[in-house]
Amino acid sequence: MTADRGEDSAPRKMPLGPGLLVTAAFIGPGTVITASRAGTEFGCELLWTILLASVGTILLQSLAARLGIETGSGLSEAIRSTLFGTKWLLPTLALILLAIGFGNAAYQTGNLTGAVVGVTGLFGGSAKIWVALLAVIVIALMGFGKDKLLQRTLVVLVCVLSLAFLITAAIALPAPDRILKGMLVPKVTTANLSLVVALIGTTIVPYNLFLHASRSATTWKDTPRNLALRSSRIDTVFSISLGGLLTAAIMLTASSAFHDQGTTWTSPDQIAIQLRPTLGALSGVTFALGLFAAGLTSAITAPLATAYAVCGCLGWSTQTDSRRFRGIAILIVLVGTLAAIFLDASPVSTIVAAQVANGLLLPIVAIIMLLIVQRQAKMHHREMSTPSIAAAWTVVSLIGALGLWRMITGVLKLF
Repeated sequence: MTADRGEDSAPRKMPLGPGLLVTAAFIGPGTVITASRAGTEFGCELLWTILLASVGTILLQSLAARLGIETGSGLSEAIRSTLFGTKWLLPTLALILLAIGFGNAAYQTGNLTGAVVGVTGLFGGSAKIWVALLAVIVIALMGFGKDKLLQRTLVVLVCVLSLAFLITAAIALPAPDRILKGMLVPKVTTANLSLVVALIGTTIVPYNLFLHASRSATTWKDTPRNLALRSSRIDTVFSISLGGLLTAAIMLTASSAFHDQGTTWTSPDQIAIQLRPTLGALSGVTFALGLFAAGLTSAITAPLATAYAVCGCLGWSTQTDSRRFRGIAILIVLVGTLAAIFLDASPVSTIVAAQVANGLLLPIVAIIMLLIVQRQAKMHHREMSTPSIAAAWTVVSLIGALGLWRMITGVLKLF
């Protein structure tokens, strides 16, 4: 634990927090495609899933940021220091390495295939060649340490797509009673279960907990504790709420464009249809550019977050310019690239499968983080908000139950 940075609340300029980076990380091709598919197949019925996922993301990411601020380190380092010398250390680290490594490799495949849908929509060509080329670009940017500049640029492009969806949703808004019913009346069946888990998995992304903790530790390193925590909460609530609103807008526009018209959705290219009320003839180009930007942004943040988690677990340096850190990040890119090239699955099925995998792995990582946060607070006599902790445990339990249900139904289909 770092020395207490005091209760000094003197006014000072606050640095931009990592909340928008987290939002840019989960608003990738998976969000666009999964939310579009949910709106197409079920209309407004799954809006409650977005509300649950957004609240859960705010709760868990806030706790991850708090952990980073109070310990001055990432989530992996906090786990290692808290469990050091106990019998739980090695099993916990092994579990995290397996969960984050497997989950992010699957997620990376979805990021690359989604970005390729965008770039082939603009320029055409072989999808496999584009996947390989994008992987080379990502690896080169990581090797030269230019990922931050690229992330800022791509966040702007994703924001353009976000604005288009938000305006389109406002223009073609379904009836208010349908929206309220979809938000407030949870409906889970065996038919929509996979999409429910996928929507949760594309919003509450396990690797973002590691990313948020590490970035918060550096962002608010020299900021008084109380001021840092307050700024972090505002940053997280604003950023995640914006991401949840965008996801809902995508689902609502898909509901209007496809579900209410009785149109079958078969390809990500059709999503451009949703943007025509706003952008007209430019809808195809804007969607392709936005999807490419969303995929490439996530293709960078996912390997970086994996490197934070793995290096922290193994006691290696988490400096982004260290060889081991870059090596882990590049390995994730390569695994995702090979899977995208040789599995030869459709972009939609690949992306939804990745989101489902994330949804199944999330409870494991979230439970570990909650236990560490509570233990750290007890060790250092920090007060924790009982309602927020109880709410976080409730959300994780619900997600765990949905994931277990999804696993059981998957097993039963084999027999």
